[in-house]
Amino acid sequence: MCSSDLKLLPRLQRAAGHPYMPTLVGLLALVLTASMTVPVTSVLIPAVLLSPRRWRAIALQAACGSALGATLLVWLFHDLGWEQVRVLYPGLLDSPGWHRVAAWMGDYGIVALFAVAALPVPQTPALVFCAIAALPGTQVFLAILGGKLIKYGLLSALAAQFPAKFRVFLDMLEGRAAASPPRGWG
Repeated sequence: MCSSDLKLLPRLQRAAGHPYMPTLVGLLALVLTASMTVPVTSVLIPAVLLSPRRWRAIALQAACGSALGATLLVWLFHDLGWEQVRVLYPGLLDSPGWHRVAAWMGDYGIVALFAVAALPVPQTPALVFCAIAALPGTQVFLAILGGKLIKYGLLSALAAQFPAKFRVFLDMLEGRAAASPPRGWG
């Protein structure tokens, strides 16, 4: 462990206590979803572990940010059109995931988007389908929001149940933990 990592830990802990931290998580969720770079859970889980008492606010903000980012993507895909999406994402429309989501969307409509948002499956094919089908942005936003509230709420609640082990891990990194690891760690 390098010394810069040890200096980062207190900064992260101070940031976790800041009143705007859930909003920051929501903004990060918006950017991560709209850019399709990193899963939102990579920000959500550490934020909840650093601030377990605020797991509800963190989950709510992450769901709102993710829903807004997904809605922006649908509008972008719609503006780009079918041919541009095919050029930008050549394998997407031929993938098994695309065919599965297209079938779900064809059979169940916006309810399928809600399910995709709640399940641990890629949502980009569903967003492309929504853009091609020209579904109303309000419906897309609400379906994604509902699914993400369930998904992020459940993940946040689970993460909030285990902050003690995480705190012990931080203590071990900072050299303050007892010599023996906690029960269940080894």
